[in-house]
Amino acid sequence: MKTRHATLMEDPEFRKLLAVEALVAEASEVIAGLMAQQSLSKADLARRLNKSRAWVTQLLSGKANMTVSTLAEVAHALGAEVKLQAQAPSWKMPGGSFDAGRMLGAIQRSRGRSRMAIRRQ
Repeated sequence: MKTRHATLMEDPEFRKLLAVEALVAEASEVIAGLMAQQSLSKADLARRLNKSRAWVTQLLSGKANMTVSTLAEVAHALGAEVKLQAQAPSWKMPGGSFDAGRMLGAIQRSRGRSRMAIRRQ
């Protein structure tokens, strides 16, 4: 019997959704982490961007469309720059364990609230 993970990962639409949502979540985490490092509120960031606090909230929650241009603009306002790196999906990496169901559940649960963790590299 197939695991839930195996069943989900067979669906190309699910894999596409997972890839998009994971990248948006990671970008939001990076922004939230930079804000936390600078003790910057959503209102402070909104002022730097000449946007509303509601827009920043929507951006961090994944409800606003985060384009590459938007990400670059926000990073610049935070005194940072974004560098992209492509790699094979983690579910395809040798020896990599990836629970797609758990990842999607976490992404869905995180919608609507900002994430304050940043992945340190």
